[in-house]
Amino acid sequence: MKSKTAWSRPKVNSRNVLIIGAGPAGVTTAIQLRRYDIGVVLVEKEEIGGLLRNANLVENYPGFPDGISGMELVGLFKRQLESAGVSVSFEEVLELEYEDSEFHAKTNERVVMSDIVVIASGTKPKPISDLKISKAVEERMFHVIHPIRGLSGKEIAIIGAGDAAFDYALGMSQRNEVTILNRSSRAKCIPVLWDRCMESRNVTYLDRTCVQEIRSDGNKAVLTCAHNDEQKKREIRADYVVIAIGREPCLDFLGSGLKRKVETLTDSSAIHIVGDVRNGIYRQVAICVGDGLRAAMEIHSSVAGEGE
Repeated sequence: MKSKTAWSRPKVNSRNVLIIGAGPAGVTTAIQLRRYDIGVVLVEKEEIGGLLRNANLVENYPGFPDGISGMELVGLFKRQLESAGVSVSFEEVLELEYEDSEFHAKTNERVVMSDIVVIASGTKPKPISDLKISKAVEERMFHVIHPIRGLSGKEIAIIGAGDAAFDYALGMSQRNEVTILNRSSRAKCIPVLWDRCMESRNVTYLDRTCVQEIRSDGNKAVLTCAHNDEQKKREIRADYVVIAIGREPCLDFLGSGLKRKVETLTDSSAIHIVGDVRNGIYRQVAICVGDGLRAAMEIHSSVAGEGE
């Protein structure tokens, strides 16, 4: 007869880890923490997936040799969250502070307290300083394409020349006419996106075209543009305008007291900043997933005492 052995279950953190943002980084962190039997509170102010929802085709995420659309990948993320037993609370963190050795996250619904916080809040559009925009046209302007993805037979103007602008153009050009407006003489997108847009019959590309003003004219947006080589201005009419000229970290909710302590709290593994919010121009879903996985492993190491 085999002797019975008293096994001791690994100790886990008794307090939930707060994760702000349910994009790829936040989702991965939550899934891995649950594998460690560490509780999580995952909050998201909009929808699961973050900017990934706008991606026309993700081709550099291993496991999908033919690529996968952003929405399809988000759908798989949702299924995995469900399998891991992770629920998402749809609420916005308005302020995050650190007082009396714990975090206080004030949302539009409640106050969440935690010993450890993972900030996976992503990015926000860079402010536009040199473009005049009338109030009446704002309802026709977007910084992402997810809200207008279902449109058909429309004219879409996209301002920008990076990967996002060209990927958005490919996504919207399947059922619409798209014009890409680049103020520079050189596109900044990767070659494959350039080639596909140039091959599309529904995409028009205008370089050295600076948009100076956007106003409303009935049910259309009118973009006043100046060509770098000409004094004469031209007008471009569109049903909707997408501005894709860059993004910056979304950290508006950090309290003034916490801002002074971020570095110290990061060093002590109380704060983990993951995903696009920390990666500058290196905004890729695979990088975000790696960030989230590493954060979860570091958290487990710290609460289990393995990092000592």
